[in-house]
Amino acid sequence: MSKGSGVIKQILKDHFAGFWELHSTHFPESYGSHIKETVEKTIRCGTADLGYARYECLGCEGKPMPKFVCFT
Repeated sequence: MSKGSGVIKQILKDHFAGFWELHSTHFPESYGSHIKETVEKTIRCGTADLGYARYECLGCEGKPMPKFVCFT
């Protein structure tokens, strides 16, 4: 796969629910909501629903709208 193809995000999308169902009891209960929130943010990272910047580049064609990237 090429760099930036979202392999980790796809693995989390495909397998985290099953992993969590089987292994959530191995983590302290107080960590549960934080772990799930972090995984959900990771899956949504780089998508427009987390926001984007709109700007005008006088030397470019089109309307560039880079997505914000999360650092979780």
